[in-house]
Amino acid sequence: MSKSTKLIAVVVVLAIAYPAAAWYTGKNVETKLTETSLNQAKSSPYVKVIKQEYQRGVFSSTQDTTLELTFPGMKKPDFPLPGASADAGTDANTAGRPGTDNPVAADAPVAPAADPAVAEKTSKPLQIHFINHIQHGPLPGFRGYGAALIKTELVLDAESKAQLAKLFGTVNPIDITSRLNYGGSGRVSISSPAFNTVMEKDKEKVNWQGLSLEVGFEKDYKAFNVVMSVPGLTVDGLEGQSFKLGAVSLKGEVTQAYPGTRLYLGKTETTVANISYTDKADTKKSFILDQFKLGTEANMKDELMDFAARIGATKLSFDNQEFTDFHYDYGVRRIHGPSLAKISVAYTDAMSAPGDPEKTAALKAVWDEVAAIVLQKEPELVLERLSVMTVDGEAKLSGSAKLVGATAADAANPMLLLPKLQSNLDVTLTETLVAKLGGANQKDPEAQKAAQDALAQQIQAFEGQGFITRSGKLLSSKIEWKQGALTINGKPFSKQ
Repeated sequence: MSKSTKLIAVVVVLAIAYPAAAWYTGKNVETKLTETSLNQAKSSPYVKVIKQEYQRGVFSSTQDTTLELTFPGMKKPDFPLPGASADAGTDANTAGRPGTDNPVAADAPVAPAADPAVAEKTSKPLQIHFINHIQHGPLPGFRGYGAALIKTELVLDAESKAQLAKLFGTVNPIDITSRLNYGGSGRVSISSPAFNTVMEKDKEKVNWQGLSLEVGFEKDYKAFNVVMSVPGLTVDGLEGQSFKLGAVSLKGEVTQAYPGTRLYLGKTETTVANISYTDKADTKKSFILDQFKLGTEANMKDELMDFAARIGATKLSFDNQEFTDFHYDYGVRRIHGPSLAKISVAYTDAMSAPGDPEKTAALKAVWDEVAAIVLQKEPELVLERLSVMTVDGEAKLSGSAKLVGATAADAANPMLLLPKLQSNLDVTLTETLVAKLGGANQKDPEAQKAAQDALAQQIQAFEGQGFITRSGKLLSSKIEWKQGALTINGKPFSKQ
């Protein structure tokens, strides 16, 4: 066989094999997307699929979906929402994520009808219509190797299109692209372009610098990683008001703690370069927040889970006052993982049909089953620090509370837990801050001074008794509750 004949044979084989591979891949992608939608629907009583059409071809497919979202108690906004139908109402946090669209099966239970008096205060459901344009692998759109490449199109009503056109012009206001891999993993990319405009109503100048978001996920969503960037936002009013949001970044990586649950272990970190508001007409409304950070962390050892959140800022100024090095770090420790997983699954099931007595009873039964185990592991609530630096020094709170020696019998009677509660709180406050707190509730200057004088006398009395320790302008105490008794700085304390 000549070389040319062999080449022709290879081309023929590929010409036959590739369409077959694309068709087979498309069939598997359809199954995957459908299963994902149905599985997520079970845990969402507020989402209903109005339309779900899937047209599969050899090299590409189209998934046309309309979702209806109802969140009781949320009021109808006074501005149109992208993707909302003309009579839609309530806003909601919706994404229409390709591959994980959050739809519910057509026969899934929905929230019970609201009381007429309440219904008058709530709005009509919000409908979101989107179309997923799916290109099949092995070479989807000839843009790399994978199972599918998905472009999501939000279908907007005329009013929403007109409103967005005023901001973005002819540019697509949001781009959503997803790539699904053969192994079950994938990545979703979301971006929004920058715009600079003047609002019609108040003539405010708005400068939005865009958004980019990347979310990667593993097979069966056992792990996620996310990276988001928002360069900034500025809104300037005609009367000297100005709001500025500096660069925002988010990154995180989490792994599912237990299959079939929403419990994840890992870290996330959000930073905001600065947030400020300036009002030349009323300077008391002005404020500045610099280098804001929010971090979360969850880990597990020997089936015991620890959760922590840490909030901080380098500077906060408002009403002619300035504080630096603000920190609020707190968390819980020693939570029994398997028990928490059972509660999580039962809670999700109960929320799929709010008000269902059987599911509510099932949730209570799970709690009764695991409560004793959770308590026996001595769970602990921790305030690592709540602190801020002032001109007089650092004001700080730190402490913890835990149960020691709790039994199954204690779980049935919360009053039995009080003697087994052990807690401590270390308090350091500036004398100036204490004085301000003492008269905070008094508007009359004389009443305010009287309250502050009374507080100063009380502080002096507590100093003499050893309940307060003074160091310059700082006042501190160590408060402890143990075995049903309260001590301050190691001295028994009882209210006279």
